[in-house]
Amino acid sequence: MEFARTLFRREECSARAFLALAHCVSTESVTRKISHPSDDILSLACVPHLFSTEPHIMIRIPKFGSPALFALTCAALLAPDVSAKSGGGQVVSQFLSSTDVDANGNARARWRTKSTDTFLFDVELDHMDSGTYDLYVTDLVTPKGSINVDGSGNGSIEFKTPQDGAKPLFDFSLFGEVVEVRQAATVFFTDTFDGTIGGFPGVDTSKVGLFMVNVGPDFDAQGMLKYEAKAAKTKFSIEVEKLDPGTYDVLLDGVLVSQITTIDATAVELQFQDPIEAGKTLLDFQPLGAQIDVVSGATIYLTGFLPASNTMTGTTAPNKPGKGSKDLGKKKADSLEISLANNGVQGSAKGTAKLTQGNEDEFEVAIEHVPAGVYPFFVDGVQHGALTVANPGNAQLAFSTSPGGNVLLFGFPVKGKTIEVRSNGVAILSAVFPTSVQAALGKFPKEVFKSTKVKANLMNAGVDLDATGTISWKLGKKGNQEVVIRVRDLAAGTYGVVVDGVTSAGTINVKGAKYGKGKVVFATVAKGKKVALDFDPVDATVQITDSLGAVVLQAVIDVP
Repeated sequence: MEFARTLFRREECSARAFLALAHCVSTESVTRKISHPSDDILSLACVPHLFSTEPHIMIRIPKFGSPALFALTCAALLAPDVSAKSGGGQVVSQFLSSTDVDANGNARARWRTKSTDTFLFDVELDHMDSGTYDLYVTDLVTPKGSINVDGSGNGSIEFKTPQDGAKPLFDFSLFGEVVEVRQAATVFFTDTFDGTIGGFPGVDTSKVGLFMVNVGPDFDAQGMLKYEAKAAKTKFSIEVEKLDPGTYDVLLDGVLVSQITTIDATAVELQFQDPIEAGKTLLDFQPLGAQIDVVSGATIYLTGFLPASNTMTGTTAPNKPGKGSKDLGKKKADSLEISLANNGVQGSAKGTAKLTQGNEDEFEVAIEHVPAGVYPFFVDGVQHGALTVANPGNAQLAFSTSPGGNVLLFGFPVKGKTIEVRSNGVAILSAVFPTSVQAALGKFPKEVFKSTKVKANLMNAGVDLDATGTISWKLGKKGNQEVVIRVRDLAAGTYGVVVDGVTSAGTINVKGAKYGKGKVVFATVAKGKKVALDFDPVDATVQITDSLGAVVLQAVIDVP
């Protein structure tokens, strides 16, 4: 109590001391001793940056309320990782650590505010055996309430202050207290509620989007990752398209978190959410700061690194797929720059990687906002030099097929490879470098698949960085067929057309220009510049090859 008086006399308090004060005044007798003469207002002069631009905070204890409301208000101001939303609402969400009695079960605890004097606390159970579970907080002797889990494996309980109908009153301490879920003497979940440990820090305001990189045998498969956290809801989705029919595992840092099943080329999306809603799966893992893989057996088909939360890193991640990539080769040699994902190890660290292809190939890695030190650079686990930061700030590492000076030899592949900048053996910045500009930006013109007409995008195979194109097929009323192949952003030269492994008589001539373009037309009835159709185009795999026989572009004429 003397400690509390001292804080008032000094008219200042740290966050830690203020939380201690909140604990001191959590009993009515203590509150009366230090309260303002009006018995309903306390005024504290606190460190301004902890709370607002104002140097004083007025904490009002309504005359009808209890001192517990004051303690809750203090906790609201000092709770770790609290995210604000419009209207002053805040939320702290945390998955409680499991004792592994039920390996499939999850427990999520969440504290919220709706206004300056309305507080809620709820606990939700998921994937649990049906039955009644007791919830303990703080004293671990008398349960605060019970959670009934039905046949679906879900159950929840919500406390509120002021009391609302049948909801139990939220009148107990929470932050820094132990929360347990039990059945008799069996403990299923136990954790200290602080909004950070036990599952994932649910308090975040990140919005992140990422196109996954195709590194598998299905050349036209595409994937996209989206994450969005708001004050009262967190959403994460994985969408795949044109992935060969089958069931694929979804791995988070190598650990199975879900499966995705495809039937045809149609897009399939997995939606995770906390709190859970109908048609969605509970988000019981933290995708931020992790590598997400879509695999079949040991084969990775799609992969990508999601950055850690903006709150954790102090940086701003790309909020939409494709936003973290730039096509820099519009006026000269092909060039693609991507942002590296901050893994949450080194706050504020940023980085980029740039690949340029032309008469000579160049690759550059740049980092910024990092402490002084040496940062080794790795590609698929193999070190290729290091970035040295003499003073806190920036560093670059350059490679070229024609090296000189401080530029190192560029003799290793990066497309479709995992690149990392490490510190003390741990990756602080990561990415899988895209195979093409097309894939990095997700710029795929609209396709058409009909019984008499198909227009499909030619997929970049990773040889030419920014090559694109389309292939069109049309069936006429008399049964005549026509196939048109258009390519662009290719180096000057003659390109072959290979259909289902057989070289066609048709070729594509690309002339040197700002944007190298080329075209070939195959037809059942060949006239003028049209080439005789010497292959069956229906469901055929068509590849465009360079002078060395390497596949540059490819597509399937998928006729429904």
